Amino acid sequence: MDKVQLSKVGAALARAVNAGAIMRMARSSGFCQRMRSVTPQELAVAVIAAMATQSTETIADVQRTFNALNGRTMAYKPFHKSLAKPAFPEFMRLIVGHLLDELVIEALRPMHGSALSLFDDILLHDGSSFAVHDALAHVFPGRHTTISPAAVEVHSTMSLFGDQPLVLAIGPDTDAERQYLPKPEALQRQLIIGDRGYQDVDYCRAVAASGGYVLIRHQTQVNPVVLRCWQDGVLMPMHAGHRLKRVMRRCRGKTVDLDVQWQGVGRANRPDTRLRVVMHWNARRKDYMVLVTNLARDLFPPGHVYQLYRLRWQVELLFKEWKSYCNLHAFGTTKAPIAQGLMWAALAACIIKRFMAKATQTVFDVGEISTRKTVMTVGHHLYQLFAAVLAHRTVRTILLELLRHLSTQALRAHPVRDRKSGRLSLGILAVTAER
Repeated sequence: MDKVQLSKVGAALARAVNAGAIMRMARSSGFCQRMRSVTPQELAVAVIAAMATQSTETIADVQRTFNALNGRTMAYKPFHKSLAKPAFPEFMRLIVGHLLDELVIEALRPMHGSALSLFDDILLHDGSSFAVHDALAHVFPGRHTTISPAAVEVHSTMSLFGDQPLVLAIGPDTDAERQYLPKPEALQRQLIIGDRGYQDVDYCRAVAASGGYVLIRHQTQVNPVVLRCWQDGVLMPMHAGHRLKRVMRRCRGKTVDLDVQWQGVGRANRPDTRLRVVMHWNARRKDYMVLVTNLARDLFPPGHVYQLYRLRWQVELLFKEWKSYCNLHAFGTTKAPIAQGLMWAALAACIIKRFMAKATQTVFDVGEISTRKTVMTVGHHLYQLFAAVLAHRTVRTILLELLRHLSTQALRAHPVRDRKSGRLSLGILAVTAER
């Protein structure tokens, strides 16, 4: 056991749930202007605990957790009134941002000499939507109005090396997804990977101009001019000057790597945009996956580009954890502040659980810890930890027992497979106690 790392983990957790810090966020959000019988720390920690430690379906479940953790007998109506404050979601949003700042541990890093050493980080961007109460359609309009008049989408920019979200946002399902992309100027020496909902040639150009890297899947309808074309590694001069769709038909069934240009003429005086397109043939579906990037061909051949894009699956696993093990779902409430505030609480619960997985890796010399197993099994220990925090007791012993439990019960099931064909196969190492 690494006692130094254990102390660092304990200090980070103490800062994350510090009563003074939470009070400042309560005041800045307008949730609380003066101290009351129920403190912001008591409320926030209990609400997060309800999401992190049990299956929570109703506001009454949250109320019971609050009373149990704080030794209170608050009735349902005043508790509901506290959550219905217009400032409640902003208060919880600030807490989520605070947790993301404080609970930071490096989980993965590129191997020495790996092409991935080019990046300070790899960012995975996507969103996940779900329906909420129909009465909230005026606040959260859904795209599929017949089936789900009201729906939200949670947008995440996730750090691969940190194995944790960096930025989170909640918006109506009808919002344009691209507006939630990170600013290009913030992506120097970083690679951002996105799905088809985020295709934007101008965005790709702006990221490249800022010293960053993009790998974004595009629709097969894109049709730039081909400048150079390699088919299965062989330069094919006859395709130069033709449109991408024509080349796609001629090379059907082959892996194709191209330099292309989107012409700025007729596009509001925008400049020409030159990028690289990798077309990966899907033999099962009999069609192409079109990946647009500015990664150098000599460092990242087509097969490597495709494997890099597959890393995007890590953000899908994050969404699965939110919904299956952290209670990110629609609650039976017509109050928008309550619905949104509880969503932020669910996200906070997942941040804390993932932090515990990474903390275990750095404290105990046992190898890589599964975040999925962690979020499934750590509820009982987290409840004890939250209770100790609210009772102002020392948490070191409870924290150590929690991490020791994960070190035996949450190990990744197939570490050898991960190194051969999983996320570690691209030249990535898990940061564990022995490294």
